Amino acid sequence: MSDALRRESPLVARIEAGLPVRVDAHGVRLRERAFLGHVNLRCDPADPGLTGAIERALDCGLPRAPNSFRVAPAGHMTLWLGPDEWLIVTPEGGEGTLAQSLRQACGDGFATVIELGSGQTVIEISGSRAREVIAKGCPLDLHPRAFGPGRCAQSRLARTLVTLAQVDDEPTFDLIVRRSFADYLWQWLLDACRYPVEPRFA
Repeated sequence: MSDALRRESPLVARIEAGLPVRVDAHGVRLRERAFLGHVNLRCDPADPGLTGAIERALDCGLPRAPNSFRVAPAGHMTLWLGPDEWLIVTPEGGEGTLAQSLRQACGDGFATVIELGSGQTVIEISGSRAREVIAKGCPLDLHPRAFGPGRCAQSRLARTLVTLAQVDDEPTFDLIVRRSFADYLWQWLLDACRYPVEPRFA
């Protein structure tokens, strides 16, 4: 008889070694938001019938402005990745149900819905120095006048591909990263938090 499947955080090696996976120090808080659902959606944005059905399934409008996201009442976040592509991050356990609802909404329309499973995770970074820590390894202009709440972008952070979203004014950022790079990014963030950061954003 096969063993029951066991979900593991990408930071499992740290957890098993007794190392912390929550940090609150130096003006920065870090935590992994493990086991959230990730769904990739592609569709023809010029088809009002299709997009209308999708938006009813999402219970929120598809973000059309580049590098923006929206959060539905149910808690899932829909991030703009391109003119015809979105990433939807769902609460834990919500990925399958939402994906099925989206497939039904798409019907025979020109669209694809792909569940990404545990291939990605989310590292949350917040606090007064969070923006400066990210800026140490990211080429984006992260000044509040250019990047604020409701904004997202795909970029590199410490040579790792991430999707970055600013959730609130604290500021709090979600860093969506591939599972295989999560432990490396976590260690880089820990190191980056330990030292004074320049420039400061007023």
